[in-house]
Amino acid sequence: MIFVESYKLFSVAKLDVFHRYLHIVNLLLKKPASLEEINDYLSLKSEQDGLNYAISNRTFLRDKEAIFSLFKLDVQYNSKENRYYISEEDNPEDVHQRLLEAFSTFNALQFTQDIPNKVQFEKRRPQGLEFFRSILQAISQQKELAFDYKKFYEDKPQRRNVQPLLLKEYKHRWYLLALDIVEHDIRTFGLDRMDNLIISSKKYKKDKSLLPENYFNHVFGIMKPNDEAVEETILSFNAISGNYVKTMPFHHSQKILIDNEAELRVSLKVHLTQDFILELLSHGPYVKVLQPEALVYRVKEALQQALSQY
Repeated sequence: MIFVESYKLFSVAKLDVFHRYLHIVNLLLKKPASLEEINDYLSLKSEQDGLNYAISNRTFLRDKEAIFSLFKLDVQYNSKENRYYISEEDNPEDVHQRLLEAFSTFNALQFTQDIPNKVQFEKRRPQGLEFFRSILQAISQQKELAFDYKKFYEDKPQRRNVQPLLLKEYKHRWYLLALDIVEHDIRTFGLDRMDNLIISSKKYKKDKSLLPENYFNHVFGIMKPNDEAVEETILSFNAISGNYVKTMPFHHSQKILIDNEAELRVSLKVHLTQDFILELLSHGPYVKVLQPEALVYRVKEALQQALSQY
């Protein structure tokens, strides 16, 4: 859930702060507005709600980052008109769904002041979260980043210069999707492998042909092959495991083909990445790959290798 992750990262626990985010988003979805107009709107809402929404310029910049993190909405600035606005590329239905999800979760967490004793989050925390806010700021302001990056299978780190595009969470780790300036290629970097991160003063222009939010459309996890086609995959689960798959789908392309007392059969369109294969293996004997044949072979091979260790 979007807000649960943001709650863990930023500990946003004040009702007036969260409502202020919602009011800013609702205003900018209707029309562009200057900071003065935003403050006037917030003053009106303060009187209506009986809360204090007043903000300074510095507070608004922090709010922009939080709004991007919570709702994946980029509040942009038009210097010619001195107005802030939300991109027209955002689908209103998607926006409202994100607002509803975040609001519902926030209200649930606000039900009690004693959250640590009522809600237990995953205690495993990856390294690199200290860079999250800086990266988010760089994405929002379209500024280049530089950092040392050490792959797990390499001995020494390399200095990377990138144009940051998107932050993505996968299995309790955060990743940065970025354009590597030297390699002229889109790369994914784990925040837990970064060090000495610096936000450059150099700004970059967004490539309108590149839509970061669509980059992982047919990907399970964070690995995207450059030259492999998307495969229609068919999986079969027993009825009990199928219930888990129905309530937490593998992928947004998942479709139910058979659903009865004996079997749940689903299809999905994804790249056959190592992330996807590892997820299938985690289901052990409760899943069977029916197609494509290439995936059947790779799963068999992985199971045989695992069995050979015992």
